[in-house]
Amino acid sequence: MVITAAAISLVALAGTLAPALIGALRARSLPWLSDVVRALPSGWAPDAVAAAARADWAAAIAPLVGLSTLAALAVLAWPAVLARRMSAAAGRPAAAVRPPSARRRLLARTPAAAVAARELRLWARDPIRLTCLLLALLVGAGVGALPDVTADTGLLLPFVGAVTTVIAGACACNLYGMDGTSLWLTVTTPDSAAADVRGRQAAWLVLVAPYALAATVILTVLGGQGWAWPWALAILPALLGGAAGLAALGSTISLQPLDESGGPTPGWSLKVHLALVAVALTALPPMLVLPAAAHWHLGGLAWAALPVGVATGATLAWALGRRATARLADRQVAMLETLADIGR
Repeated sequence: MVITAAAISLVALAGTLAPALIGALRARSLPWLSDVVRALPSGWAPDAVAAAARADWAAAIAPLVGLSTLAALAVLAWPAVLARRMSAAAGRPAAAVRPPSARRRLLARTPAAAVAARELRLWARDPIRLTCLLLALLVGAGVGALPDVTADTGLLLPFVGAVTTVIAGACACNLYGMDGTSLWLTVTTPDSAAADVRGRQAAWLVLVAPYALAATVILTVLGGQGWAWPWALAILPALLGGAAGLAALGSTISLQPLDESGGPTPGWSLKVHLALVAVALTALPPMLVLPAAAHWHLGGLAWAALPVGVATGATLAWALGRRATARLADRQVAMLETLADIGR
């Protein structure tokens, strides 16, 4: 699951660079990139249209033949691939299954690690969670790339990771509502509240933190915004810890079950919008230091905001997670009743 989270982070980081690649394609400043795009099957249909417009029928027909051939191969291969996938578990010989003790484990054998593994699977498979995560990545990248594309300034590029963190944290403020009646597993397991909360926090951080940090560092370098280093690096850990804490605590407050069709309700959307403000406010402690340093032109004081941000994030993640654990232990039965009543 850690590998899955890393893969998602790498794909998201590649998506962040999409505006720069699109700009290079439009300006034709990277000939090799244009050649690669034209060679891929996704570029064959436009090539066929362009060739037909200039009455070059041979060049128009060739891409269409190629697309038809690929489609036919996909149709022929799909049944075999599907059959292999569906029968793999049932047809696997017993000797081929490695005992659990022989498998290399990426997570510790603890209840919190088990919850984290489950949460990573849910983030990758649940459509609502995955949509929220992708929305955070796309909006965060868009906020940083829009000024660069429209006004030729990379002013906001260093804060793509911070914006993504705020949105991803707000979208995670209703985890128990999105999980539905699966909460009964926690209710029927004695003393599991702490592991459940800490595991959810760890999974969210594994998914969001690597991308947010990589985007912050890479885009600050690419944007040439040297002044932004203390700002971006001080704000980010405060937001990561604050979002992890608020996601856990907010999920136990004002529980918003999904509607009868399995979609978000207006109450869920309102909760997310309120959480956007709450998560953004967790960056306030380092933000109190940074303007003072800028006003008095004290570069050393600006870097002092970094440990303030780290301490703020760690404190909020721990303290709010502890409060969420207490609320879950006290209210888990009532929360399950709320989730079970939906649709009745």
